[in-house]
Amino acid sequence: MKQKLKWLDQHKMLSLYLLALVLWAVYALACAGWDALGFATGRLHTQTLALSDLAMQDIVQDEAGRWVTAGGDPQLQLALDQPVRSVTLATDAPASGFEGYYGKVGQDPSLRRRVWAAETAPGQVTLVFPMGSGSVRIDPAGSEGVVLGEADAVLTVNAPLPLWQYFRPLGEQALALAVLPALLAALWDLGAFWAARLRR
Repeated sequence: MKQKLKWLDQHKMLSLYLLALVLWAVYALACAGWDALGFATGRLHTQTLALSDLAMQDIVQDEAGRWVTAGGDPQLQLALDQPVRSVTLATDAPASGFEGYYGKVGQDPSLRRRVWAAETAPGQVTLVFPMGSGSVRIDPAGSEGVVLGEADAVLTVNAPLPLWQYFRPLGEQALALAVLPALLAALWDLGAFWAARLRR
């Protein structure tokens, strides 16, 4: 046991990062199971929404009927009767221009609660949100004239996610995984230093 404790003390950074990865894997599997249960019980269901039915800002239809951004802060806002876990849009606009903000219903958007989109197939952009997202805002682009879709463009909400998606950190989760183990290792060292000083 003393040898194990000595090894942990000598490799505390590595140990804490390994522990973080194990805890993250357990959390990801728990999320996958909770979503599977949600689909089985009806708490979650796949829903298709026309862009024309959404609350929008700085997004209009051009002469050809296409949905295009028309200002410096375009937004699509969703407030549904179910949690929002994912949103998929068929669009030729680059995924790099999309970001999503999530929170509880009535909660103001915050940079702390932000996720970025990924191109999950050619011409398809998907945003994945953490559990408990009751209200979602999608900012599709930061400039004018970006074509989001044709007149009949739709969003698909809560399409079942592949298992690997649950292991991809979202927003500040990635920052926590990168920083917290190192911070705990530093606190561990600091605690050991002061414990040694106090024993003198």
